[in-house]
Amino acid sequence: MKSKNKLDFRKILYIILSIAVVILIFSFFDYLVHQLSAEYSVPDYYFNNKIIYGCLWGFIFYFFLRKWKASPMFKSAVFSFLIATVLQIRYFYEGYSLKFVIEFLFYHFFILWVVSYFVFRMLNRFV
Repeated sequence: MKSKNKLDFRKILYIILSIAVVILIFSFFDYLVHQLSAEYSVPDYYFNNKIIYGCLWGFIFYFFLRKWKASPMFKSAVFSFLIATVLQIRYFYEGYSLKFVIEFLFYHFFILWVVSYFVFRMLNRFV
């Protein structure tokens, strides 16, 4: 019988795909929020970078969080906070205003938290 904590190729693939799904859904909703106002508009590369770096950081953070004996709600909150924070630090250094960065930190966190919670709950069944 295989241990649930032992990673094999199938589990790693599920994790990678799940993180990608979280980031893609998150990016879609983020895109919609950015379309609400000219004040929120960003260049197209903003979303490409969000997908690339969000997946990379998400994969790294998930591997640290996956063994925690915490609820999916708590794990997804920590995961979402870490990704939203890293992305917003990057955008601040790219020259976005502090007001914009803080405002979108909350939007990003909330969107990521909702999406990652549901995906992580499903992922727990397979990994």
